[in-house]
Amino acid sequence: MIEAKEAAFSFVDFKIPQFSYNENNEGGSELTIGYSPSGIYNSLTGEFELKLKFIASRATNKEDVVIDLTMLAKFKFRSIIELKDIPEYFYKNAIAIAFPYLRSFISTLTLQANTKLLKIGLMNLSDLEIPLKQNTVIV
Repeated sequence: MIEAKEAAFSFVDFKIPQFSYNENNEGGSELTIGYSPSGIYNSLTGEFELKLKFIASRATNKEDVVIDLTMLAKFKFRSIIELKDIPEYFYKNAIAIAFPYLRSFISTLTLQANTKLLKIGLMNLSDLEIPLKQNTVIV
């Protein structure tokens, strides 16, 4: 049996401080979904704030935005480390940990609005790892 190792970080909290929803998705047309990740690392406290921008627009007209939201997820490292010492797996895993909260929010929002339920399926977000790493700054 292989013994599991404890991760170097923990998930602390998440919030969605900004969102807009335009229900004008006529007949449930296809949507184009886009993500833009960035991060802020506090080298004094060992806290990392993941910012994940989510935009869903009609596939036929990308200017017609249906959902636009920003999600913030906070993580804390067990010990205070430098940005360069953050484990490579953190960037991919941080997004994977936060994503179900974003999916749940969108489903709940559209359900409570009594409009066509929008369920975001499982997605391979591993391509967001490199942009997150590139768009991370230190405070």
